[in-house]
Parts: sequence; C-alpha cells; structure tokens
Amino acid sequence: MGVTWDERRRQPAAFGWRRRRWRVRRVLERWVVETGWWSETTRVSRSYWRVEAEGRVLELCYDRLAKRWTLERILS
Repeated sequence: MGVTWDERRRQPAAFGWRRRRWRVRRVLERWVVETGWWSETTRVSRSYWRVEAEGRVLELCYDRLAKRWTLERILS
C-alpha cells in the first residue's frame, strides 16, 4: 500500500487503496504500539492513524520494523 507522507505535519497525506488515491482530510487519532522490545523475535513497533478520507473513517498502520504500511481497519 502506498502512502504519501506530509513531512511538515508528520502524518499521512494520502494513500492508495482499491486502485485509487484517497486524500486524508484529517487525522482523528494517533497511537503507537510497542511490545516485546526485550526480544528481537517478538518485538512489535507500529504507529497507527485513524483518519478521515473521502467521507470514510479508516485506520492506517505503519510497521516500523518492516517499514511497511497497511490498511488495518475500515470503520465507516
């Protein structure tokens, strides 16, 4: 999944999903999940953004270890 990053605001600006580009209108919430930091095999480091885009609410996830974006959840 491709995400355009807004460097100035330090948040996603747009993302590709279902063969189209979705512009992030606003970030509703942001949080970080860090677990297993004591072990490389069980470590998790992810940043989540709940965003409003094109009238929908979705959750984007950036896996900091894999350096990969995913669409985690569609809320509306």
